[in-house]
Amino acid sequence: MISAAPSMLTGFLNIDKPAGMTSHDVVDAVRRVVGQRSVGHTGTLDPFATGVLVIALGRATKLARFLAGADKAYRGQITLGQATNTYDCEGEVTQTGPIDHLDQEGIDAAMGRQRGAIEQVPPPFSAKKVGGKRLYELARKGEIVEVEPKPVIVHEFVFEGWEPPLVHFRAVVSSGTYVRSLAHDLGQALGCGAHLSQLTRTQVGRHSLDDSISLAELEANPDRIEECLIPIPEALPEIPTVTVNPEAERRLLNGSPAALVARGIGVAAAEAKRLFALSEDGRLLALVEKMPTSPGAIRIQPKVQLTNR
Repeated sequence: MISAAPSMLTGFLNIDKPAGMTSHDVVDAVRRVVGQRSVGHTGTLDPFATGVLVIALGRATKLARFLAGADKAYRGQITLGQATNTYDCEGEVTQTGPIDHLDQEGIDAAMGRQRGAIEQVPPPFSAKKVGGKRLYELARKGEIVEVEPKPVIVHEFVFEGWEPPLVHFRAVVSSGTYVRSLAHDLGQALGCGAHLSQLTRTQVGRHSLDDSISLAELEANPDRIEECLIPIPEALPEIPTVTVNPEAERRLLNGSPAALVARGIGVAAAEAKRLFALSEDGRLLALVEKMPTSPGAIRIQPKVQLTNR
């Protein structure tokens, strides 16, 4: 552990989460390493799962929702022949069924029917709220709750191998998709039951497992923290940056709208709704949104302050 830094670290860390820890456990561990309280995650991973967990530090915590909404990629294993109440390997078996008749062609076809824009029912043991209560709280009390399916997009759900009873797969899904539900629904479609038995998240937005650092490495070498810290604009490249003049900087830091000189801001910035505003000396000032204005004029409104005044 290192002592508190004299100034708050701001940016994102791409952590390879180990199995057996909750996402909040990882946040607490990073807090101890960096010596500051302002740390959060950008989307949970179940305790048994491993892989990319993007951690936000300092003022980047205000932007966690933008990474939480990114598409996510996974590799994992599904065990056929046993369904569980949690839809994963940590639950109690609720259904068993034969798998001797199954083959690659049939499994692949059933997986294919879950691809695309689908309606998905969240697992009973999940953090989704119904009537102000999280589903896992109700499930632990034995309460059965009807949950409305929600629209998600499964870009990929691809068969990669069959070692009975294990199906190896990869998946790319929209935010809010439960891979546990994909596994459970596959078992129901095949009539044998199934649960998710291993999961590694390989990508969140642009952040890949290949570019991550393990929590153990970070704890053993806390001096690597600044080397691994990803600046906010680099972590969210889909939000263009623009440079503002001193008068606009003053207004933005006071929370007021400002005029943006349209000349030379680039096509991406001209078309984007949200922008990162930089000072003339390159300091990140704020996340701003464009306001409706007359043709040829651009006014921006600060939405998230990202610098000390």
